[in-house]
Amino acid sequence: MKTVLRLALPPLRTLTPDTRVAFVLLDRDCRLLREGELPLREIAAVTPAARVEAVLHPLDTVDTFIALPPLRGDRLQAAAVAQVEPLTLSSTDDLAIAFGPRDDTGRAPVAWTDRAALARGWAALAEAGFDVAALYPTRVAVPAAEADGSTGIAPLGLPADARWRHASPAWSLALPELRPAMRGGQRWRAPLAWGVAALAVWLIGLNIHAAQLASEGAALRQIMNSRVAEAFPDLPVIVDPLKQAQQRVDALRAARGAASDDDFMPLALAAATLLPAGTLQLAALSYQDGILAIDVDDNGRPPPPANGAPQRQATAMGLALESTKTGWKLMPARLASTRTDRGRGAQERQP
Repeated sequence: MKTVLRLALPPLRTLTPDTRVAFVLLDRDCRLLREGELPLREIAAVTPAARVEAVLHPLDTVDTFIALPPLRGDRLQAAAVAQVEPLTLSSTDDLAIAFGPRDDTGRAPVAWTDRAALARGWAALAEAGFDVAALYPTRVAVPAAEADGSTGIAPLGLPADARWRHASPAWSLALPELRPAMRGGQRWRAPLAWGVAALAVWLIGLNIHAAQLASEGAALRQIMNSRVAEAFPDLPVIVDPLKQAQQRVDALRAARGAASDDDFMPLALAAATLLPAGTLQLAALSYQDGILAIDVDDNGRPPPPANGAPQRQATAMGLALESTKTGWKLMPARLASTRTDRGRGAQERQP
């Protein structure tokens, strides 16, 4: 909810960051939310607001009406200063002068105060922690109908009455060139605080999510370790269950001369690359126990022998290519070694 904090300032010469001042907190419809009197620093700490307005003490400002021509920009400002100059004993260079919009008759409200005193007071408010948006003369903040007599208007005080709750005027003495620099980054304190809070919430959520993922990963790893340990009880230590299980399966297949279900297609593709192209007619193609047998029909002539370049190329691919009476046999090299070892063993056992 957009709120407005309105401060009733004492005379500027007495204003410090620790001065006690009356204040009210209003909602966007100028309804009273809070009122009180505290040192400026405490008000800034305990009463955050979207907009801060300060009402100057009646003794600090002079206000009246002047006739302004229908000008704009710097020319209108120069005309207003020229109208104020005969009304004051001070040099206009030493004054902070502000004026409101012209009415239908060309008259406009104008107010001025000591430039240096206003700058010091505004700096004190900034030091207390306020980013003041407007500095109103009392007569500007309070309608003339509520003035205390014909010569002046009483300062705002507590308890808060209807004079506090008027809509914010369209102009004030908060001249841009007098605005103090916010000390310690106070202008950005609230956005930074919200940003830090949002970042903290995000980090907490991220850590919780990471902890959940880590817990699920640990549980899954424990399940895999248990399954691998059950399947391969001879493994002394399980570090990488997937890799170790694959290695053991490959070792068992190699020891038994078994082929996986995926061996046929690689062998068939390799055969198309290795075997000589020509007019040979394919008679039969069979696959069993990891061996691809290729039989050709060449009108009774024996097929070309599997030697030379095709055999070397097969060896480079980790395969073994053998010639048969009717064609060729293609198999993984590990399987060919196993067959050779078995053949030698059988010959040695013969008497």
